[in-house]
Amino acid sequence: MRSISGVGRRSISAIAVVFVGCTSAVNLQPPESRGFEVVLEESSENRRFDESQERGFRERSLAVRRQLAQEDLVELDDWWRSRDIGDPHKYLLPPMLAQLSLAEPEEKNEIWEIWRNLERDASDLYHFRSIYDVRIFFLFRDELPDDVRNAYQTMVSSPRVLEWGEGGTENHISQQYLSGLAMMDGSGFPVAAPHLLATNEAWLRSEVWKYLTIGQGEFHSSTYYGFTIGGLLNLYDFAETPQLRNLAKAALDWLATNMALRLSWGTAGGAESRGFDRGTWYDSGIGTVAWIWWGSDDRSEIDRIASQTDTKRSRLAVLAATSSYRPPAELRAIALKTVPLPFQLRASHPAYYTYHADNQFWETFYATEDYTLGTLVTPGRSYQVRGTINAQYATYKLVVRDVEGRKNAVVSLGGTYHTPMATGRSPGDRKVQEKGTVLYQLRLNEQDRQARVPDRSHLVVPREYGEPQRFGEWYVWRIENVWLCARVWGDTIALENPVVGGDEDYLALVAQGTNTAWITDVVRVADYPTFDGLTEALGETEISDANLASRGEIGYTSLAGDRIQMQYAPDRAIADATINGRDRDLAERPVLESPYVNQDLNSGRLDIQIPNSKLWRLRLTPSQPVWETSDD
Repeated sequence: MRSISGVGRRSISAIAVVFVGCTSAVNLQPPESRGFEVVLEESSENRRFDESQERGFRERSLAVRRQLAQEDLVELDDWWRSRDIGDPHKYLLPPMLAQLSLAEPEEKNEIWEIWRNLERDASDLYHFRSIYDVRIFFLFRDELPDDVRNAYQTMVSSPRVLEWGEGGTENHISQQYLSGLAMMDGSGFPVAAPHLLATNEAWLRSEVWKYLTIGQGEFHSSTYYGFTIGGLLNLYDFAETPQLRNLAKAALDWLATNMALRLSWGTAGGAESRGFDRGTWYDSGIGTVAWIWWGSDDRSEIDRIASQTDTKRSRLAVLAATSSYRPPAELRAIALKTVPLPFQLRASHPAYYTYHADNQFWETFYATEDYTLGTLVTPGRSYQVRGTINAQYATYKLVVRDVEGRKNAVVSLGGTYHTPMATGRSPGDRKVQEKGTVLYQLRLNEQDRQARVPDRSHLVVPREYGEPQRFGEWYVWRIENVWLCARVWGDTIALENPVVGGDEDYLALVAQGTNTAWITDVVRVADYPTFDGLTEALGETEISDANLASRGEIGYTSLAGDRIQMQYAPDRAIADATINGRDRDLAERPVLESPYVNQDLNSGRLDIQIPNSKLWRLRLTPSQPVWETSDD
């Protein structure tokens, strides 16, 4: 095992930044030779993309910056001033960054004037400002007007410097603390509150240790991952202290690994905290960052996706697009699902914010050539309807690959306490998954009824795939190259087309009653080419439901041949379950367990190994993370 202590010392002068082009107001089609490039000192521990991948990265970077630069800064400035907008920087700074990266020197004065007015009238250094403003400072520091440079210096002077220690949710803190840390460590300005350097570093160190021991509370969030990554990119690109860059790189590598594992052809597949992604590359917050890292190198495909990406998503993409960070090379095959398939991931996650309540949420994720399916098991019942809550967990997500790469189909299943779209975890939801099969029950107790939990559960499917075919008690959809088969129990079963009170682009198969139950079995058309062949196989499956109504017991032998049994166990926080005769044991489930990526609970070690590649390892030591490679 060869050990690498870190990414090595290098000052900001070791990053060469080249911006050539012009603003959107003057010319949106600069010559092909114009663009943006960040060049980092080469080293074996910072293995960059190969030449063709790096060329594709630069093309995607240029495309997303061109798209974002089309925003009219004057109109945006007028827009926020005429409304009650508390975070205007989130809207103005990203296109400002894009325009500055494309503009000729003489064309930048108007941009800096808008920046001055924004700084004068909205001076708060808050999270959604910090990730963009700090990046603008460092990338253009050699050409800043004197008064703009002086304004940036006040950000590390008293009293403004203290704002870099403000709190919030997990991604808020990441943006604020890490961007501030980059500013204090890398700007060269005197820092009025040097204790914040130690405080923010200590927080980052604790986060990295949490990631590599018990995982993350805001796990795989399609909404917020990009913002957390933005703060880390600032520290990675601009910190002067090598140890800080090592910590940022370790966190980025861990987050990129989790993204790659579950990425489903541009959609954030599987379970997630604080989000339910239905996008595909260009309309997904996490997808746009993944696209910058792992998207197609084909020029026409790059132009198509960039043109379809709305500004909200481009704001996240531009951070990765202007960074020198590249994910570990091994992740590309995992992200694009070109590793041997299928594979199954089992994972566990801690409670939100905590550093000690580990193994609180349990995930299963299954990936094939045509679909991915993920579920999340969460304990107990919660009726909270505000804050960081069950409404923000994706607990069942089926992603079906669009063969044309345009728009993946996404299906959800669950109770409707938070929404008829069956996203979020309803009180009383119970499930067990093995490969493409899920058993699910929702049984209401008196407390549920007092809390007005709806006595219904929904399977929510895109309307464009039509109403299901019937085979006995089975409902069957053909979705692209996948069969979705559903067996339902309830007092009444009905189809809502579209979902009542939900998104009109979706329909719902509705089970209503105090006790509802489902079996969903997902298989590839490649394995069952005809509906008749599928129904013949369904007819041979075994369902045990004699004690379902009285005891919440259900069993099923799936199309894949797995025997799954579930008992609701109303007095327990989760359902009792067996898979192929073995009890489902969640107590010591690893943070990540799969054929390609593994991290044991409390191990402090992340391993990645794909076929025909060396083992890549990120490991904690008492003082620093280290990277290792091995043929073992």
